[in-house]
Amino acid sequence: MFVLLEAFMRDDHPIDRLVAKVEGTAPASVANSMRVSSEQLASRRQWVLGPPELFDESDVRDARSLGLALSIYTARPPWGEGLDRTIDRAHLSEVRELLGEICRISSEHHVSLVVDFAGESIGTVEQGRMNESLEIGLIGEWERVLDERDE
Repeated sequence: MFVLLEAFMRDDHPIDRLVAKVEGTAPASVANSMRVSSEQLASRRQWVLGPPELFDESDVRDARSLGLALSIYTARPPWGEGLDRTIDRAHLSEVRELLGEICRISSEHHVSLVVDFAGESIGTVEQGRMNESLEIGLIGEWERVLDERDE
């Protein structure tokens, strides 16, 4: 699936990253859960640009950011019109699966996560639930646009 879908895309089509990271300091149990989740997600399906990866970075003050990151082809202007619908739908499915896993981790470990897309904060997951910005603003709107394009 990866090779077939990628064949529809231009070589220079930009790629964005969706990153879900723990707010504050992540306990060792959360770090371990993130590591296991990244491995399990990789084996669940064929991913367009590869499976979500463990995101583990420290800044200049040694503050650690821990989470999962997924690469997807950008749909931001002017690139959205050139994005193959099959790939766009596959990315939506991938993002849903990743966010579902993030919700599970949030619920099981009682942690909140911030979700960034293309370097901008777009929502949060708290107590195992996506906020309205993610559920309606990202997923709902993405689905609406795809459905309109298919009419």
